Amino acid sequence: MDPVFKIQGELTRNTYNQVVEQVCSAIAAGASAIDLSNVTKVDSCAVALWVEIKRNNANIEWANLPTQMETIADLVGVDIQ
Repeated sequence: MDPVFKIQGELTRNTYNQVVEQVCSAIAAGASAIDLSNVTKVDSCAVALWVEIKRNNANIEWANLPTQMETIADLVGVDIQ
């Protein structure tokens, strides 16, 4: 397994459950980083995913966070840097 898992497409409430399953499977298979460069749309669920994964897998690295995700995180007081 590639150590970097790339999330594709939307990361919104409509795709959240599916993305969580994919990310958890990738981590279980050995992924050590999550790349969001191919994410086309986010909402607050993107921040929820970040919080959930960080809580349970603190050593996972994140790459290419969308600007909109950073803005949402700032608005809700979550430091995703």
